[in-house]
Parts: sequence; C-alpha cells; structure tokens
Amino acid sequence: MVIHRNLNPKAEIDPEEEYLLLRIANLYYENNLTQDQIGQKLGYSRVSIHRFLDRAVKLGLVQFLIHDSGNNYLNIENQLIVKFNLRDVMVVADSDENISLYTQLARGGAKWLEKKLKYGLRIGLGLSRTISHIPEEFHPQNKIECYFTEVVGSASDHSGGVAKYNVTANLAGIAGGIPEIFYSPNYVSDENLYTMLMREATIINSIERAKKCDIVLQSIGTVDENAILFTEGHISQQELDELKRASVIGDILGHYFDRGGNIVPTFMDRRVIGINPEDLKKIEWSVLIAGGEDKKLPIRAILKNSFFNVLITNRSIAEYLLNNEEE
Repeated sequence: MVIHRNLNPKAEIDPEEEYLLLRIANLYYENNLTQDQIGQKLGYSRVSIHRFLDRAVKLGLVQFLIHDSGNNYLNIENQLIVKFNLRDVMVVADSDENISLYTQLARGGAKWLEKKLKYGLRIGLGLSRTISHIPEEFHPQNKIECYFTEVVGSASDHSGGVAKYNVTANLAGIAGGIPEIFYSPNYVSDENLYTMLMREATIINSIERAKKCDIVLQSIGTVDENAILFTEGHISQQELDELKRASVIGDILGHYFDRGGNIVPTFMDRRVIGINPEDLKKIEWSVLIAGGEDKKLPIRAILKNSFFNVLITNRSIAEYLLNNEEE
C-alpha cells in the first residue's frame, strides 16, 4: 500500500483536508487502528472515517506504501498517538542557531490552535515560558469571536501585574476574541490565605469558567534550579530540596508528579489558585506543549495518566518517547 500526496492534478483539495486524509489513512493502514478508534481520537463518527478513507482512495492519496514528502513527521506523530493513546500529536523541528526551542514549540502550538478556532470556542491558557511565546506565532486567517480564558490566577508579585506575559489579552486581540482574566494571585504562601481565597465567589466563578474550556494549552515544569516556580520565588531552595527528596520529577498547574505520572501530595497543593490536574482529563482538547532535553522524563511520565490528549513536542523528544521505555 502507498499513501501519497495528491497525485490527481484535476482534483482540487484544501491542504488542511489533505493533511487530515493522510493522517486517517496512516492510522488505518499503517498503524492498524479501527475506524471506530480513529473516530474516537479525532472526533468523528465511524461513518465519517469510512467516507474520509474512501475519499483518500478516490483522490489517489491511497494506492496501497507511505510516501509523504510534505510532512516528514507524520508517521512518528501517528506512532505517538497509538503508543500513548492520544487524540493528536504535532512534532516540530529541533532548535538551531537561528530558532529557539521556545519559538519552535510556540509555532507548533499556534498552528495547531489556528486549525481549531471557531465561533464561541473557549481556550484555556496556563502560565509558562513556552505558552508566553505563542502570540508571536499566532496568525489566524480570520477574526473569530471566541474566548481566551486563564485557568490559574494571573496576578503575581513577580509578573508585573495582571495577565502575566500578557498572553491572554494578546491572543484575544489577534483572534478578535474576548479575554477572560483570572483576577487572583496564581500562588500564595500561606495556607490560611489559600483557604480564604478559595471561598471567594469571584475565584470560585473563575475556576468553574476555566473548567468549561474546550481547549487548554499547558506546559509542564521541572524540579530543578531552572524551574519557573523556583526562579520566580514561588518556592524556596529549602522547599525545592524537599520536593527533590519526595522523588517528584515535574509539575502541571503547580501540582507535582512522580515517574509514574501520579500526582504526589505536596505543600504546593494548598498554594495554587486555579484548576487542578484532574480537571484536565475532562477537557475535550487538553494540549501539552513541551520539549527539550530537561523535559523528556517529565513528558514521558505525565503521558501515562491521561492528563493530556494532545502532545506538541520537538523531533528529538518525539523519537526518545518512541524508542525508550523506563530507565
């Protein structure tokens, strides 16, 4: 079997449709997923998947071998979908002397998001260095009224004010959407203050609103001196050492997890104002945007427990995830 780019010059096909047909054909013919399984991952009925496969054959995309010069990462993306039971994967190039890894990942995240935009969509945004670069790479073709919603508090002594990194307002402005700011500290240092804030109607409403997101874009943190929670003063050196002794290897939304991808109770659980990792499992498109050598173990760990159903990462980490099991 061969899967080609469009070989029928008379057939007009949108590049996005062509990419979708190639992905479905690859999952079905090369990765041996059933039409039901593909439909569940991509959000289509089995009947629709059957029609897509039929259209791929009629267009000459499927001639029963995989030859896809247009997207060198298509097969590795589909292998990751199958291995980690994901709905979607986008692999981007590694960084080089001209383009940083943050830019590569943000570009991938922006491109993925542009394809999903539609009227009334609610897009949740976490706080991370990677997410902060997305507005620079975000170029939707049309203005679409949708909502850009913060899923954790955005006010911080270390952020220079509300809307840290200005991501929410910038993305909403570019898309013609509406920013929804989470008016609260993202982290507090006192458990009593945490308890008081979590009783406030404004914060309760912000959390409930964030839980209703259709998409959440989020990265993960590390447990070392380069971690953003440490560099911005949310945790002390003594607390960082305590986390290391607890055998955690990363965090999502300020909550820490171990090598098995299990959330480990820590002092941070009563400091973070926002949604929690379990809420991510209920989001239709929960997107992890992360890469780089320091993130490879945390990425592999967190993919084990279904907190995310979409992965955007760089090529070398994608290959690592496919070729390495537990160390």
